[in-house]
Amino acid sequence: MAAVFLASCGLAGCGSVTAGVDFKAPAGWTSTPSILGRMQAWMKKARDNKQDEMVMLVRGSNANIDLRTIPQVGSNSMSMTKQSTITICGNQKAQFASGTGAGHSGGKETMEMVSATVGQDGYVAMYLRPQSDPADPAAEAAIRSLCPAKS
Repeated sequence: MAAVFLASCGLAGCGSVTAGVDFKAPAGWTSTPSILGRMQAWMKKARDNKQDEMVMLVRGSNANIDLRTIPQVGSNSMSMTKQSTITICGNQKAQFASGTGAGHSGGKETMEMVSATVGQDGYVAMYLRPQSDPADPAAEAAIRSLCPAKS
């Protein structure tokens, strides 16, 4: 988690993390304060009640964020199982990556990431959970909700 946080700080700047997008965080998850208006996380306890599941949204000024440049993705602790181009929001192209690796509590974690450009900003949405837990459909929907904000 620390590497993900440090990568997020590298994209930090000013403004609201959800500016320009219709991002929908999972209902009922606990929100952290926005960091510099560029990164925010939502958490809930995992089934083992020891770890947390987390959805994180990062907004960067770089319109084309390559998921392979995020340290957690390229680290020795994360083994990527899938990288592809997907379509979200009807017809918007995005990058998707998923993998497994060592979690902060010593257990295995699963990570899913979506990266998309909306307007002039690049967004990365991540979902981290213990590998032993099934995916939360609301969390998976959240990371795919990088759609332009409706006026």
